[in-house]
Amino acid sequence: MQTTPMSDTAIAPRVSRITQHTARRMRRITYQPGVSFLHRLHPLVKLAWLVGSTVALFISQKPAGVLGVLVLAVIAFPLNRLALHKVRGLRFFAFTALALFLTQILFANTTAAPLLQLGPLRVTEVGITRGIYTAGRLLSVILLSYLFVLTTEPNDLGYALMRAGLPYRYGFMLITALRLVPLFEQEAQTVYQAQLARGIVYDRGGVKRFFTLARQFFLPLLVSAMSKVDALAVSMEGRCFGKYPRRTFLREVAFTRRDGVALGVLLIAMLAVIAVR
Repeated sequence: MQTTPMSDTAIAPRVSRITQHTARRMRRITYQPGVSFLHRLHPLVKLAWLVGSTVALFISQKPAGVLGVLVLAVIAFPLNRLALHKVRGLRFFAFTALALFLTQILFANTTAAPLLQLGPLRVTEVGITRGIYTAGRLLSVILLSYLFVLTTEPNDLGYALMRAGLPYRYGFMLITALRLVPLFEQEAQTVYQAQLARGIVYDRGGVKRFFTLARQFFLPLLVSAMSKVDALAVSMEGRCFGKYPRRTFLREVAFTRRDGVALGVLLIAMLAVIAVR
């Protein structure tokens, strides 16, 4: 019995659909080049804002303050030319925040008078307050982290930390990790597309098939990762990495007046939060 091979015209539409489907599902969370205000800030200043804002969210006991930070974080995306709706994982965190909000409303352990009662479930003002505080804090931290990652170039962050006193060996580890994560993610997309084009179906089968597919998916990734790490190690040895206690920098990240103003605003905001919490 003879089999007729599939023609290129029959394969091309399937590959195109697979590529488009994967591109929609797998959007990388990585640095987006730009010239906005956040892009031009010093990496350590942005890191200080991220840490300070997170601490302020946990210090503040008022939902109005949490909602204010959340609104400012949402507004910061279009102001810095970032598409919030295209950020991967945002829908998951939004549903998680909604679940936390509903849990706090319906199951808050309080003796306050209910605003609405559905059988054993009691909706109280205290529950609503706790729900806004919990869900708003989660979304605020996530959005602030997105802003930091999308507007901070990994190399600039590593160089700034090394200039601030971090040993360059650890700084190189940080830069390498930040570089390899998007690379491995792209490798995973390539393996996924190639296996889909060969007819492998991921959403069918039992537990045994799941482990078989996992082995077939992760084995090429492991081989690729080991080859890249080995090539990187050979390159570092050839350049005598670690021989000298200090190193020079091809590109330096300068601290400008804009960064000083941003740090001043952060300090004032932190003092205000501590005063009114």
